[in-house]
Amino acid sequence: MTELQILVSQERNLSVRILLFLKEIELRKLYLARGHSSLFVFCVKELKYSEAMAYHRTGALKVIEEIPEAKQAVETGELSIATLSLVQSACNAKKRKTKVEVGLEEKKKLLDEVVGKSKKQTEKILSEHFPEIREAMKPERVRPVGSSVEDEVEVRFNMKSDLNGKLKRLRDLTAHRNPCPTYAELIELMADYMLDGIDPVRKAERMEKKTREKELRKTQESNSLGQSKDEVSAAKVGDAEQLSTVKVNSTANPTSTQNSTLKTSPKSSRHCSVQTERTVWVRAQSRCEHVDEKTGNRCDETRRLQLDHVIPYAISQDSSEKNIELVCTQHNLYRATQWFGSEFMKEKMGCTQSGSPEM
Repeated sequence: MTELQILVSQERNLSVRILLFLKEIELRKLYLARGHSSLFVFCVKELKYSEAMAYHRTGALKVIEEIPEAKQAVETGELSIATLSLVQSACNAKKRKTKVEVGLEEKKKLLDEVVGKSKKQTEKILSEHFPEIREAMKPERVRPVGSSVEDEVEVRFNMKSDLNGKLKRLRDLTAHRNPCPTYAELIELMADYMLDGIDPVRKAERMEKKTREKELRKTQESNSLGQSKDEVSAAKVGDAEQLSTVKVNSTANPTSTQNSTLKTSPKSSRHCSVQTERTVWVRAQSRCEHVDEKTGNRCDETRRLQLDHVIPYAISQDSSEKNIELVCTQHNLYRATQWFGSEFMKEKMGCTQSGSPEM
């Protein structure tokens, strides 16, 4: 029994040491260098933690950064990493709900109250302190129903009566399509409507489809006209004569031709064209294109994506497709810091946090 207690004590100390290592990785933004968009993703992908374990450790890390005494409480067993994570989650939920940050003293009092408490007891204490976020503290649940990827998933969440009224209104307005749609069918209808309007990949697919249909119509019209080979040849001869005339005029007055070229040439801009934007989104498949040069790992982030100049526009003056990549917000900032330095970026963004994403 004594040996087991010693091992448990060592486990707690080891957990604290891991948190300190994670703190250093967070401070230096090393997870960005390894091609991950956040410390949470780094813990899941690189350290092979489950999502729950990664969530608890990243949450507990924030508490320990603000309240160093919490580290000793974890080492002695008075507080667990899961408890620290619950406290941090409640504070985050309150900030999202009320736009008010939980003060340091209030967070310390919370930790004092949850010392030695179980998960259920801790949740009860937090809900009493933050009654306005009781609903926010209830996690939404997504559970796979079948064994294969294409099978259905069960989603459980709470919604306000206003949202239920909006869904009822949508059901009424779309009754000509489907008289009795399920909630899943309504959500799918809304998802398709939204994605058709904001998804660059879908827009590119629609444009490609329209182009193919237009070319098909042209081919059909050309075939229906049934032009003879002589007519086509005559048209080519006429074009050749016209081109020859243009060449003669250009030779006779090269200055006018040069001025014309200068007038029509596109002006350099940091904003890429719509066609380039669509091409990049399709190429990236709506996923961050940042790749770690050492490991070859590509970032998996699909949220908050931005178009980024591989070589900054201030240096390259190039907004062509070859110099544009789709990256997440974190890797966009990371690349900018690599080029211009952390001090410049802090001043540019009004950032006061310490640490640098440089290796």
